[in-house]
Formats: sequence, structure tokens, C-alpha cells
Amino acid sequence: MKCSRILISLLVLIISLGYSCQQKSPDLIKYVDPLIGTALATTKSVRLKPGDRVNNGQTIPAVTAPFGMTQWTPQTQPTEKKCVAPFYFGTTYIQGFRATHWLSGSCTQDYGSFTVYPMNFDNRFRLMPNQRNTDYLMNNDTLSPAYLTTMFTETGILSEVTATKRSGFFRFSWIDAIEPTIIFDINSDEGEGYIKIDTVNQEVIGFNPVHRIYAGSGKPAGISGYFVAKFSQKIIKTGIYRGTDFTVGAVEQNKGENIGGYVTFATKSDAVILMKIGTSFTSIENARKNLEAEIPDWNFNKTKAELENSWNEYLGKIELVNAPEDDKIKFYTALYHALIHPRLFSDVNGEYPRFAGNGEIEKAEGFDYYDDFSNWDIYRAQMPLLSIIAPKEYNDMVKSLVVKAEQGGWLPIFPMWNSYTSAMIGDHSASIIADAAMKGFDFDLEKAYQYMRKNAFEIPSDSSEYEDGKGRRALASYLKYGYIPLEDEVLQAFHKHEQVSRTLEYAYNDWAIAQVAKKLNKTDDYNELMARSQNYQHVFDPQKGWVCGRFADGTFTEDFSPTEHLSYITEGTPKHYTFYVPHDVTGLMELMSGKEKFAAQLDTMIDRHEYWHGNEPSHQIPYLFNYVGNWKKTQETVKYLLKTEYGLGPGGISGNDDAGQMSAWYVFGAMGFYPVCPGSNEYQLSSPLYEKLILHLDKKYYPGGTFELTTTPGCSCTSFAKVTLNGKEIQPVITHEDLQKGGRLDFSAGN
Repeated sequence: MKCSRILISLLVLIISLGYSCQQKSPDLIKYVDPLIGTALATTKSVRLKPGDRVNNGQTIPAVTAPFGMTQWTPQTQPTEKKCVAPFYFGTTYIQGFRATHWLSGSCTQDYGSFTVYPMNFDNRFRLMPNQRNTDYLMNNDTLSPAYLTTMFTETGILSEVTATKRSGFFRFSWIDAIEPTIIFDINSDEGEGYIKIDTVNQEVIGFNPVHRIYAGSGKPAGISGYFVAKFSQKIIKTGIYRGTDFTVGAVEQNKGENIGGYVTFATKSDAVILMKIGTSFTSIENARKNLEAEIPDWNFNKTKAELENSWNEYLGKIELVNAPEDDKIKFYTALYHALIHPRLFSDVNGEYPRFAGNGEIEKAEGFDYYDDFSNWDIYRAQMPLLSIIAPKEYNDMVKSLVVKAEQGGWLPIFPMWNSYTSAMIGDHSASIIADAAMKGFDFDLEKAYQYMRKNAFEIPSDSSEYEDGKGRRALASYLKYGYIPLEDEVLQAFHKHEQVSRTLEYAYNDWAIAQVAKKLNKTDDYNELMARSQNYQHVFDPQKGWVCGRFADGTFTEDFSPTEHLSYITEGTPKHYTFYVPHDVTGLMELMSGKEKFAAQLDTMIDRHEYWHGNEPSHQIPYLFNYVGNWKKTQETVKYLLKTEYGLGPGGISGNDDAGQMSAWYVFGAMGFYPVCPGSNEYQLSSPLYEKLILHLDKKYYPGGTFELTTTPGCSCTSFAKVTLNGKEIQPVITHEDLQKGGRLDFSAGN
């Protein structure tokens, strides 16, 4: 059936209005635009410095519960290959809807996914995703974290999807049905997987085995993405395919490239078929249990309304008062992106696959188990943000990191696919745990410290463990020299070389672990780790005035430029990384010839647009002006970045969002404070974008209940001259204890 685009648009609008009128009007969720970050960046910073960015935000329009096990998105790319997101805005076609475990905003890979596609079973029957590229219209007016609706213009099929924590719910409506059919792809790039159509129980079941990348690349991860799909109508025909070959009437397929199956239902002129899908990383049976527990009936609108309410509850933790509409869109979309990961991994019965195991099943008692921690990115702002607005889940995430260490023997550096990876540099599980410990969260700190200390002091005695991603990279060199010399090329890592950046990050990690040692009265460890936290000084070249690669004999390399990307620096320049000493800014000033020189170098970096916001190593830099007494410049710089690095529309993020870190930076910047040094319990102030915002906090973790931030009414100030906490003038810094007590922070333009 062929309809004009105008008619299709009207049908989408009418159907959407018909369904939405049964629901409570959305509140804050209406400000979330899931398309932001799904295309090439179009922010103002791109025009200012077009080469200094990553191509796009790498987000997807994910329909999901906060921290959901599985996200649901249109698919424009059929692969699970590294750095290829399932969806890119601007592609004129889609290939169906993917149940995805893509790390939002990343350059990792999808895993354990599958794709569904509604169609008519006729002579245009196309099985392969690239064969069925389908023109579509997406109703952007109703698109939200809780609901997606698209219309296939050629076939006149309306698709709607909503979700729960572990399950998805589809409603497919055929305007002119010809044997309505749903295809299932098992998206295994490894040529593995399984699908079975159970006509007795009226189910489609399957799984997609997960394989590792980075350390252990290509090895099985010991887990699979499992699913169980149920339907509101009876299956009347089945088929299985591998590649372009398909067998009518078959019901089972095991392994092979491009495998899948299809189910067909009785023809009705206006067929509406509901499909519920449970997912799990543990088993098909647990996927079924998850589905039965989370979507027990066939009420699509009820499930949608419940998910909308859930999102409104989380988004409502931060209330903006009298903020412009465009600002609300940017703010609440950023908050949405910051609330997708880490990923819920345990089932409704608490079961989950053992970390770094071979399929053994564990059970989380009294907490939910999480995975996919992009720690090099998220320890900076995203995890600290969750500690404020999602403290229960945050506490469970920290417990999950400790459990991983206990099960695998080493604290993981960058746990993805429920496996060790050592994908990035540093040792930031330790940073996250230290930050949680200093904030007083409830977990087994003695056990956690055992593994934090092991990472900091021990080298795997078994080389196979090291090759598998366990332990700090290049720790032997770091302990021997107090820095990682250029001769150590760090070959057993995905990020090779990068010796200077590793040294700087280990120095901060040592400081963070030292804070826990002090809390636990481990004085000897504290003293040694604090001494090691000064190792950043060993890679600072006083002749050049910046950090620089250093050889084992103590000499510095002449392969140097302060503003170029060099092999011994991670995703940045020597200038960027020189300012990465969050735990000892005062000491860094002395190293850089005093406060005035330090301030001048900061000014030069910002004024010459040498700062790179699109990647994480620079994220604390705008707040360093506070340390030289120039709070005004901090405020101006942060607000300039909020304006130029973030925007509306699909190109509205100027770099990979990296599991919500870029977005969390926006949320903190817009609120007016930022955790420059996680583990210190301090937040450096800029100033809020709005006249007033209110944090509505969980009283179990924040006894004060609310914390308000206000600015001079009617003032369109870029900066403020004075800040008071509960009526008392303070310096531009607050503590986590201030948030816990509750109160009010007032920014004023007067003297």
C-alpha cells in the first residue's frame, strides 16, 4: 500500500493522540529530546574549531527505564562492530528495532543484541537488514525515553515501543495487512547465536553470545543476551533463515552468519499485534521470568504510563524554576543521558552471570548488580551526579564493583561485557569507591580496600592474568621509577604508550586510595600512597613548563609540543594533561612557578581556544580559576562552554557523550557546582544558569531533604560577586556534607 507522506503523518498524529489522551500529561519527560547527540555535532564550538572534536555524540534514541538492562532503538546499522552505534540521525531508512546493549555515547561495541522488524509476508519478502532498508517517519513530537512511534511509509505499518527495566513492549498496527509478519535477527557478528519458534507456547526464544574486545579480544565473555517474545495473536506460519536462504515452516536455527526467523499471523485489514519481550543475561528462563514479573498483562498504555512516571520521578530530582524552554530541553536531555548507565545486569530473582566467569550463576542478595562502567569517563562527574540524585542505585553500583573484584580476584579497571578490559588508562574503580566511601555510602569498605590496595601495590604473578586485563598497566615501571618511562611502551593494553597520562592518573588514584586508608586507620599505607600521589611532579619538565615524556635515565624527550597530540598523552595534549592534578592544585601551582604563572597559563588556554571540552581529561580545567581567586573567570568560562559545546537538535553534543559524562558535566555546570576532585567531598562553584533550582533528595542519604540554589532575580548576569550558604558568606566551594544537611545557596551580583 502506498500513501502520501502527508497522509502517513496525519495517521501517526491521530493514532498517537488517541493513545496519549488516555495517559496523564507528561511533565518533565516532555523536555527530553532523545535525538540530541545522534548526529554530527553542530554546536557553536564546531564552527569555532572544527577539527577539535569527535564526530558525534554517539547516543541513540533509547526507549528504556533508568539504568535499564536493555534499550530499544530504531536500527540504521546492522552490525555490533566497535564504534558503530545502532542508530544515526539523518539516515533515511531503518532496518527494524534493536534490543540493544550499546554503551550510550561511546566508541565500544554493542553486544548480545537482536532486532525485530514488522512487515507483510508477500513477494517483497526481504530477510537481510540491508535488503529491507525501509523509509520511515518518526513522530518526534511524541518521542521520549518512554515511547517511540514510527511509520513505514511503503507498507503503512505503525510501530510503537515502550519498556520496563528488563523488557520491551511493542504495538504494531497494519493499515492494510497482508499476512502480518515479524522478523527476528540474531545480531551476531561472530556467526553464533540461536533462535527457536515455540508454536505450542506461542513464543520466540533466542540468544546472542557475547565476545570480548580490548584485553581478551575475541574470547567468549561467558554471557549471552537472551530473549523471550510473546504475542497477542496466534502464530499461524513460521520460517527460519540463514543469510538469504530461508526454510518455510522451520522453527529452529543454531549458529551461522546472519541467522533469524519469522512468525506470521492471521490477516486482518486493520491488524494490531502486541509483542512483549523479556531479556536477560542469565538464561531464557530468566528472560521469561523478567517478562512475567514486569509486564504481566497486555496493557500497552499502562506500561507506557508507568515508564513515563518513572522518568518523571528521576528527572524531578532537580527542579528548574522559571528556566527558558530551550534550557529545559538541554538540561533534562542531559539528565536523561546521565541516567542510562551503568546497566542493570541482575534479573528479578537476583540472578546474574558471575563476573569474568564461564557462565556460572550468582545471586545478588539485597542489592541489584550492575555492569558497563565506563570508569575513565564517568568517575569525574556522572557517578558523582548519581550519588546525589540516584543514591540507592549508586550504592548498588559501588557494591557491584566490589563484587566484581571479589569474583575476579582484581578490581576491574573498566568493566564491560561483565569482563575485564583495561580499555582505558588509570585505575578509576578505585576513584569511584573512594568517593563513595568519603561520602559515607554503605558497603563493605574493608573488603573494597583489600582490592583497591592490591591494584595499587601488586603485579599479577601469572602473566596470563595480566594479559587478561587484571591489574594496573605498567605498574612495575611506575613503582620502580615513580613514573612510567618512555621505554615502557605498555604493549599489553588497548591504549599503548601514553606513559605521562598514566603517571598523572595513577598519582591521583593513589591519593584517592590514601583517603580510604586514612579512614580505615591504615597509617603506613596512607603515608606511602600520599607520597606516591606526588609522582605527577616526575613528568613535569621545568624547562618546557609542561608535562613531557621522560626516559628511564631521567632525561625528557625533545619530541614535544604543548598543543599537539603525542604518543605519551591520552586523547589530549601536554597542556591539557598538565592541569590534571585534581588532588594537589596548590602543588601544581608551585611546580609551574607560582600562582600568577599558573593563572596566566589557564587564561591563555581558554582565551586561545586550546581547551578541548569534547574529551574528558580537560573537564576540571574551567573550575581551576577558583584556586587562583578568579571565581569570575570560572563562571564566565563554564557558561561559555554550556552555550557553545551543547545545543538543541541531533548535533547538540560536541563529542562522544561517553556513558553520560559529557551530559553530567552539563548538569553540574548548569546547576553551578562541580566535583573537581572526587574523593575530596568538595564541589567548586561556578554559578547557576537559572534564577532558582531545587534538589529534591532522598532523605535516607540526604537528611536535609532539599537543597536550593538561587541567583539575583531578573539578573542576566554572566557572573556573580557573592555567594552565601544559609545566609553566611562563603568562598566559592561547598562540601558534600552541605548537600546532606540541606539548605540554600544564594548567588548575588552585589559587593
